[in-house]
Amino acid sequence: MKIVVFGGGKVGRALLMSLGKKHKITIIDRNRESCNIIAAESSANVICGDATDPDLLEELKISDADYVFAVTGSEETNFLVSVYAKHVNAKKVISRASDMKYSSLMERLGVEPLVPEQTLARELANIVQNPLISLMMDPRDSNIEMLEKEVKGGMENKTVGEVQEKNDFTIISVYNQGKFLFPRSDFRLKEGMKIVIVKHNA
Repeated sequence: MKIVVFGGGKVGRALLMSLGKKHKITIIDRNRESCNIIAAESSANVICGDATDPDLLEELKISDADYVFAVTGSEETNFLVSVYAKHVNAKKVISRASDMKYSSLMERLGVEPLVPEQTLARELANIVQNPLISLMMDPRDSNIEMLEKEVKGGMENKTVGEVQEKNDFTIISVYNQGKFLFPRSDFRLKEGMKIVIVKHNA
């Protein structure tokens, strides 16, 4: 996937490290020192520049980006970048927004706002209400991974049961045309679908 990240601070760098080397990632930051650190730590394409520079935005060609993350320390920059990304039809745009006035505007424009305080609150509440699930979701404790895969190659036109027999994972949901479907053993997988799997690494 093509991913563009605006902001090389703590959030941007943590996101970059989490995504690993599986994707084509470009990260933009105006701080030269931050850019040098990111370039040394990762294989991402690092651009040192102003995220609101029209020429830079045009050069990035984010119209074909699968994800655009606007996570700079500036609300105004995140808002402007997000609006531009939606204007050029980037597939998914997610923006950091601590100010609720920006958050509500972003939602109206089709941008998914990321409010750090609300996200943290949900995570903490989940730890209290569902401690076992929270423990399971941390692979360091459970040796369990939850992943998504595209239905392709040997999985096409096979049933859920047939795919599970040949692989070391369990299919817990099938995603098709915007809906999550129950993965009955006789459910036949088609091209374009995605599956959510649980894999035990122990």
